[in-house]
Amino acid sequence: MDAAKKYIEESYKADKEDNKLLDLIIETVEKLQEQLNTAKKYIEHVIGTIKHDGHLGTIQTDWILPDLEKALAAIGGDDE
Repeated sequence: MDAAKKYIEESYKADKEDNKLLDLIIETVEKLQEQLNTAKKYIEHVIGTIKHDGHLGTIQTDWILPDLEKALAAIGGDDE
């Protein structure tokens, strides 16, 4: 009986740890998805700007640079 009780307690403890790990993984994935969605928004804005002007030659880099930097920051890139 003691062995069964010990097994149940250890199983419960292991499940609890597994659930903590699973929760952490889910939270991390959700944060990464949010970062990717933010990056996508800024990248789509840059693409829209380029399409509106028709070609890259007419775009001032200072107009799109902030959006590119935001996209890079959102996906965790270096923003030097």
